Amino acid sequence: MIDMRKILLFCIVFFALKSIVFCQILTIEAKLDSNKFLIGDHVKLNLFVTKSKSAKINFPILPDSLAQGVEIVQRNKPDTISKNGDIIKLKQSYLITSFDSGNHTIPPLPFEFLHDTITDTVFTDSILFYVNTLKVDTASKKIYDIKAPFDEPFSLMEILGYVIWGLAGLILIILGIYIYRKFKKKEPLIKIPQKLADPPHIIALRELDALKEKKLWQNNHIKKYHTELTDIIRKYIEARFNIQALEMTSYEIIQALSNEKYISDKNISELRQTLIIADFVKFAKAQPLPDENDLSIRHAYQFVNETKPTEQIVLTTNNNSLEGEQKGGTNA
Repeated sequence: MIDMRKILLFCIVFFALKSIVFCQILTIEAKLDSNKFLIGDHVKLNLFVTKSKSAKINFPILPDSLAQGVEIVQRNKPDTISKNGDIIKLKQSYLITSFDSGNHTIPPLPFEFLHDTITDTVFTDSILFYVNTLKVDTASKKIYDIKAPFDEPFSLMEILGYVIWGLAGLILIILGIYIYRKFKKKEPLIKIPQKLADPPHIIALRELDALKEKKLWQNNHIKKYHTELTDIIRKYIEARFNIQALEMTSYEIIQALSNEKYISDKNISELRQTLIIADFVKFAKAQPLPDENDLSIRHAYQFVNETKPTEQIVLTTNNNSLEGEQKGGTNA
C-alpha cells in the first residue's frame, strides 16, 4: 500500500519548487503613489513587471472606470525601465481620480503570461485607498450664492466690430435688392460701356482712303472700283440722312437728297454724275476715261466733306449759356 504521507510530501515539494521557478521568471506589482488623497486629486497607479527575456507578458486593458467611483484620466504605454542580464523590468502608469469620498478598492489586475509551454494569468494584489473631502465650517462661515458676472463696459474694438458687421449686413441687403431688381428687369448686373461708333463721315472717308490705296481702276478692275465707290456713298447717305439708299436706284437717291436743305445743288449735280458713271460701268460695261475714274472719287470725297455735320457754338449773352447745335455743311 502506498504511503499517503510520502505522496503528500511530494506534492508539497513539487508546488513549492514550481512557485520558486515561477517567481524567478515573473513578478508583478501594482502600487499607488499615495493611498490617501483629496477628492478630485490625480494620483498615479503604477504597474511593475519583472520578467526574463524569454517570457512574454500582456499588460491588462483597463476600462475607463477602474472601480466604482474611480476613473482613469490618462494612460501611458508600457516602457522598459531597466535591464540586468536576462532580467527586464517594465512599467506602465495610469493617472486616476475619484470624486466620491471614502474607502475605495482597486481590484486585482490580470496579466497574461507565457513562458515555454507555461500559459497562465496572474493577478496583482488589490489596493485599498481612501479619498478625503474638504471640511467646510458651516457654523462660523455663511454660505453665499454664486455671484453674478460683472458687467464689463464695451471696448472700442467691440463697438468697431459691431459697426463693421452692421455695415457688411447693410451692404449685403442693398446688393441683394439691386440684384433682384436687375434680375426682374432682365438687365445685366454690370453695364459695360460700349465704344462709341465713329460718325458716318469718318467711316466714309476711311473707306474712301482704303479704296484709293487699292488702285483698282489703275489695274483694270473698273467695275469693282465703281461698285465699291457707290456702296461707300450709299452707306454714308443712309447713316447720315436716314435715307434707305442701299435699297434705292440712283434716280431715287437723287430725288430723296433734293429735299435735304443742307445739300447744295452743286453737291447733288456731282453726286448724280458719279452715280451715272457707275451705272454705265456696271450695267452697260462702259469704260470711263482715267480722268473720269479719278473725278468720281474726288466728287465722293467732296460730297462727304461738304455734307458732314459741323458744330457751331452759339454764345447767348442773356443767360450766359453755351449751346451747341449740329448743322449740315453748305456751299454758300
